[in-house]
Amino acid sequence: MNDVRSLLAEAVPQDLRTTDHWPDADSDVARGRALLVRRRRRFVLAGGTAAGALALAGVLVPTGHAPGRAPAASSVALVAYEGTQPKGYTLKTIPKGWEVATADNTALVLHRIGTPKSGDFQDKILVEGDLNAFPRSGDQAVAVNGHKGWFFGHRDADHSVTLIFQTDERRQVDVTPGKANPRHPRLASTSLNIMVQLPHSLNWDVTTTVRFASGITMAPGAGGAVG
Repeated sequence: MNDVRSLLAEAVPQDLRTTDHWPDADSDVARGRALLVRRRRRFVLAGGTAAGALALAGVLVPTGHAPGRAPAASSVALVAYEGTQPKGYTLKTIPKGWEVATADNTALVLHRIGTPKSGDFQDKILVEGDLNAFPRSGDQAVAVNGHKGWFFGHRDADHSVTLIFQTDERRQVDVTPGKANPRHPRLASTSLNIMVQLPHSLNWDVTTTVRFASGITMAPGAGGAVG
């Protein structure tokens, strides 16, 4: 598995291999940052571990369709979520026929019922806390529960649909220049955003995507990824 992650990490373009914040108003760079699920996790005080999210970082790039598969002609219905609330998150809705695959205090993954929880992560939904600077631009401005959000549509089968929105939550993040030092952190209160990455197969429009995102909240103690 480590070899696979290494190969996938090497596949990321050199100009996207950075821990710097997004440039000011470049939606393509913002799209890349949202779609390339963070491979590097700096020290984040969130009352839990981001180990699960780190494990997903290498295999969720990209989350489009496998070769030869076309998106479904009709959209997947959004229904009330009636299962046990996952660790780190609270859900109000879920795609019909889907379930929670994995969850921790940083990342939540949803997949179709019957899909293996391990292995290929294509055609899954990723929800992740995000402690990076909020993007200044996107394809379409949206409002999620009264908070500012950006919608990033896909251009081709190699890109997923992404929505990122702000919350009222803040978390302590180590902002020490260079490599974070858990023993001597330089902490700063940082706004917590939520990123939602969706596969083509749901065939959702902006309205449905926002409706789904509006039903997602971070549980107390949950945190986010940085870098």
